Amino acid sequence: MTEAQAWNERYSQSDRLWIPDADPSLKEALIGIKPTNALDLGCGEGRNALYLARAGFHVTAVDFADVALERLQNVAHDEDLSIETVCEDMFTFLESPHQFDFVVLANIHPPRDRRLALYRSIQDVVAPGGRLYLIGHHVDSFGVAGPPNKDLLIDEDEIQQAFGQFSVVTLKKVSDVADHGHAAPSLVAILDRPQ
Repeated sequence: MTEAQAWNERYSQSDRLWIPDADPSLKEALIGIKPTNALDLGCGEGRNALYLARAGFHVTAVDFADVALERLQNVAHDEDLSIETVCEDMFTFLESPHQFDFVVLANIHPPRDRRLALYRSIQDVVAPGGRLYLIGHHVDSFGVAGPPNKDLLIDEDEIQQAFGQFSVVTLKKVSDVADHGHAAPSLVAILDRPQ
């Protein structure tokens, strides 16, 4: 069974896998940002993509789970929102040239080596002068919530090293309500790519 098939099976087991509300810190990331185009990588059922579209962005939402994307498409259609869904692995999507003014990477936890490769690819996708919003389970959430493997968790040093060319707007540990509704520590990074 492929990873995409496993996620589709997981989504198929319930009407909704994740909470419907966007990450609370996403609102902070949008302060002073003019709605243009946005990318939500690994969007799942699209809670962050929907928030961005409702705020006036044209959103490209990428995920390899078509069951989740169908749920997002239904809401986008019902609300007449500007969301284009792409059913593709995010690593494959990032191999083609794209640039977006606002990029979201929320709660994506591949092993560290793949995660660092993902960070390198994302840097080119954020347009000059654009912003990256990243949130994920902090290492301090180990044993509380999130992935049960420390290698899949993130910390401040990892983000600072990976995005050294970006300006840090925010880099902090939060205990906002996260994807499953728990309040385990997450790391929020809001990073601007220089012009």
